[in-house]
Amino acid sequence: MGNSVRNIYGSPAISRRHAFGLASGLLLAASGGTRLAIAQSGPEPEPCPRNIGTHNMMVVGVRSAFLSHLPMFEGLCADKIHFETEHRFQVILEATFSEPRTKRDITESYKKDRLQHPDTRMYTLHPKDEFALAEIFLSPNPGKLRRTFRAQVFRGHLERNPNDLILPDIIVQIKRVIFKQEFNPKDNRPAQLEYILFGTPDELFLAHHIVAPGDFDQILPVKIADQKLSDADLSQGLRIIVPGRPNTSSSRLQKDQDSTAQLLSINGEPRNVTLQPALELYFEESELSIPPSFSCDTQEERNAGFCG
Repeated sequence: MGNSVRNIYGSPAISRRHAFGLASGLLLAASGGTRLAIAQSGPEPEPCPRNIGTHNMMVVGVRSAFLSHLPMFEGLCADKIHFETEHRFQVILEATFSEPRTKRDITESYKKDRLQHPDTRMYTLHPKDEFALAEIFLSPNPGKLRRTFRAQVFRGHLERNPNDLILPDIIVQIKRVIFKQEFNPKDNRPAQLEYILFGTPDELFLAHHIVAPGDFDQILPVKIADQKLSDADLSQGLRIIVPGRPNTSSSRLQKDQDSTAQLLSINGEPRNVTLQPALELYFEESELSIPPSFSCDTQEERNAGFCG
């Protein structure tokens, strides 16, 4: 599993849903005279790949706050080596939240809200700043990595209903980058189920390793029987392989499905572990299709109960 990203910067900002809507509108324009005239009088086409945008993220954790970028694939650039969307990354961060004016740490406000709403599985974050996601872990100037941005936090999925705005204006302070990977059109999905393990020693999570179009996004809490991982172990996302389990959404790990797996340390040496998954906090696959869809198009999505 690569933990690498190619060097990419610059291009106009456009958000996830707006990007898809704009592309669909241009396709419709090509089939109608009036609409075609409007499209022809619009702005110049964006560079490919796009980089700057609004990068919505899932928020998980009570011991600490972790952010997982909501990725997409869309289509290929003419160079055939980049997906065109600015969301062509899987990124997991550990962060804190502060009040913009006083700089007071208000991460506890999110944690308290989560504890008060145990039946709400999804919390999401919407950046108010637009930027290239790679600014967080790549910079043409050493020491100039992006470490803060302004945002809002929602109880529920901010792109679906119902949702509630709980932190309307915060500064996100990035503590560390747990995992980062730019999708490569040449990569093939692993045959066996793979996850990224992250969290704190007493609160662990699995994020499905996303590789190619048609993949799925999933985050779920997990316990690992008879194992104690340190903060140092978890400083970077560890790779989990579930042997003999197909890498499909219907075969994904779910609550009460204890499974034997292999934990790969930083040096790649496998360790056999027993995973004890809890109820998943997020599941999505239609948005990872080409073209992406923002509807619950699959039975697995409808069964998961996240359709808003």
